[in-house]
Amino acid sequence: MATAKRLLSKAPSIIKRAYYNLVPFETRYGKEFSKTYKFLNQTLEWTPQMLKDYQFYTLRKTVANAYDNVPYYHKLMTDYGVKRVIDSPEDITKLPLLTKQIIRKNWTDLIATNYNGTPLTFKTSGSTGEKFQFLGDDNLYKREAAFVLRAFNLHKSTMYSERTVWVRRYAPKAGDPISYTDYELNRTYLSPFNVSADTISDYVEEINKTGAKTLVTYPSLANFIATLMSDKGLFFDYIESIHCASEMILPEWRKNVEKSLGIKLYAHYGMMEKVSFFQNVLNEDRYAESLEYGYTEIEDGNVIGTGFLNDVMPLIRYTPGDKAIVDDSEENFLSLPISVKDFIGRSTDMIVTEDGRKLAGVNFYTMMYKIPGVKMFQIIQKSLTDIEVQYINAGNHSKEITEGLIRRGIFDRVGKCKLTIKVVNELERTKSGKFKTIKSEL
Repeated sequence: MATAKRLLSKAPSIIKRAYYNLVPFETRYGKEFSKTYKFLNQTLEWTPQMLKDYQFYTLRKTVANAYDNVPYYHKLMTDYGVKRVIDSPEDITKLPLLTKQIIRKNWTDLIATNYNGTPLTFKTSGSTGEKFQFLGDDNLYKREAAFVLRAFNLHKSTMYSERTVWVRRYAPKAGDPISYTDYELNRTYLSPFNVSADTISDYVEEINKTGAKTLVTYPSLANFIATLMSDKGLFFDYIESIHCASEMILPEWRKNVEKSLGIKLYAHYGMMEKVSFFQNVLNEDRYAESLEYGYTEIEDGNVIGTGFLNDVMPLIRYTPGDKAIVDDSEENFLSLPISVKDFIGRSTDMIVTEDGRKLAGVNFYTMMYKIPGVKMFQIIQKSLTDIEVQYINAGNHSKEITEGLIRRGIFDRVGKCKLTIKVVNELERTKSGKFKTIKSEL
């Protein structure tokens, strides 16, 4: 396989494209991907109880392997009285949470001694800009890809076998085209950095040219695109669903996309550390949980995950700082439990008050989107007593009334502070092209 890939890398473009068209992606991506994807389609036909039983079986294996082969966990489990073979999932809650700081301090002791393959380093800057890394391997990439593909399938979309359009992962340099096509992955990429009222017509034209039925982007950018298209009276010719990840989704964004474009917004929730995986399913804004991926606890709104996919550096009770609202309906989509109403951002996406309170972003999202004259916004906390609100004006509304409501809403929630309100034409984006609605400089 490696030899074939090397030969293909040197082949002319016409040969590569012919190969990609003739050989299915599943075959090209290897046995681990195909095996995992096949298994994930089979588990959808199980009963919910069968899937829960499988999850506990895999959790027991993961914990026993950590006890036997990961020095950090062996000592931890001994110290906290967790047996090698657990009797129930609740047994692992005796263990303290795993954080980025703990991983850095115990790096060597967190590597599985029974792993004999070639480890790879996974790196992420995180939402706070704090650099972080951990170890995995090629199988981790391929297993993850199978879960993502199934997430698309669960709302009647697909990847690889059909063209998709991605407004993300492309940062063109001066003079580069607005888009390019990756024929190996069957994707057309457009820059997330150049979307504006002046360019939206070009974007829609490029997307329509592809004939793609699925658009992949960030939720905040999907909302922005929908707003610009609505203002210009533009529509997609073929796009039937929009799939998002990497950010929380405000309910107002979902409503705006569906109202403006007649297209439903779907998403999956995962993380670089690959310990938990959830996804929207057909006609559903709540999240179904992939029990084959890991064991997830939600404790006081905090997501805590134990992953099943990483053979090199297993992560048990890892907390990335994400926040979620539990769904107690006990409903299922096929075999998957619908267990989360919504993911509401990270603990870093909070406003901290002078008297020590921490206010989740959701407290401000609902307030801001109810204020007439606010199209999009960003709240920047510069210090405990200094907050700046930037917003794009929706037009035809009194600036005095709009800003009066913003001022009252902020003071009601935060208390007395220095508040600056600015009307802007465009909000600042992160390096990846996302719009960050709560930005803390503390």
